[in-house]
Amino acid sequence: MKIAKVEAYWLRCPIAQPKQHRSDYGLQANFDMTLVVITTESGLQGFGEAKAAVGSSGVCASIVTCVEQELRPILIGQDARNINQLWERMYSGVRDHYAVSKGRVFPILGRRGLTVSAMSGVDMALWDLVGKSLQVPVLQLLGGAVRPQMPIYASGGWADTDEIGEQLLGYTTKGF
Repeated sequence: MKIAKVEAYWLRCPIAQPKQHRSDYGLQANFDMTLVVITTESGLQGFGEAKAAVGSSGVCASIVTCVEQELRPILIGQDARNINQLWERMYSGVRDHYAVSKGRVFPILGRRGLTVSAMSGVDMALWDLVGKSLQVPVLQLLGGAVRPQMPIYASGGWADTDEIGEQLLGYTTKGF
């Protein structure tokens, strides 16, 4: 299952004004994410997501550049099933053999923040590929469900004192 193509796309979706929300990061007027697409030689595709910021907004140009300029050359031609090995190669680069043989990482300078976010998008896409190739959901690859359902959750409370009651009541009305 050799990797033939690695792409990244910055997707930005404006949030309509009535649905915009305020968080501790400010007013969220857009939803931004980086879509990572890995394609194998057989045409099978895996998809992953990377974020440039906590919250729904953030400039994703640097993640796209990182995936396409730094990570793609490491991934092309490799077996997509070797997820842990590929993670070590992305994180430690040419010193990955030390990380594998000595059991500790030797990260490339700058392997923090946005680069690790870009790597996480690649990681998700690789897991998606393996799940698709085995025709099982990634949930099964990770050991299966622990419980049949989970309660839903919403966070908030960032509105000013005049609007916080309405904001929180909106969450409870929707079942959160």
